[in-house]
Amino acid sequence: SVEELRKLLSDKDAYENYLHSIEEVKQLDTLRNDLRKRNVTLARHNLGKESEMAELRNQCMIIRTTELATAQEKFLDAQRREKEILARSSPASILNKLQEAANAADDESESLHRKLLSGELKVPEFLQKYRQQRVLYHRRTLLRLAA
Repeated sequence: SVEELRKLLSDKDAYENYLHSIEEVKQLDTLRNDLRKRNVTLARHNLGKESEMAELRNQCMIIRTTELATAQEKFLDAQRREKEILARSSPASILNKLQEAANAADDESESLHRKLLSGELKVPEFLQKYRQQRVLYHRRTLLRLAA
């Protein structure tokens, strides 16, 4: 009726009562209340898991830092080995080793000469060994000078 419509338009409480008496609106209200309850339940459940999640984050951080430390240690070791290898095979290092080897051959030939003079070596044996050492000395010296 027109009177009822006017009352609904003018009285907010009457409008609300009428609106919530409609079956579809009742179903929507029930559904909304159920959703709110489920949302609150899920929120409480999630908040209950917060300490567990924090513990798991800490464990992940520990694992991550441990693995990182191990990987960094391996990397630094590999880097150190690379530097050692490069230092051993650098041109200056190779020339230095060549000079040391030439000096060793020169020292050995001098030792052979002393042994000859002291009578420890016979001339044929001296000549063979001395010649080998001198050839080795000159070959190494020439290689170093050619570089």
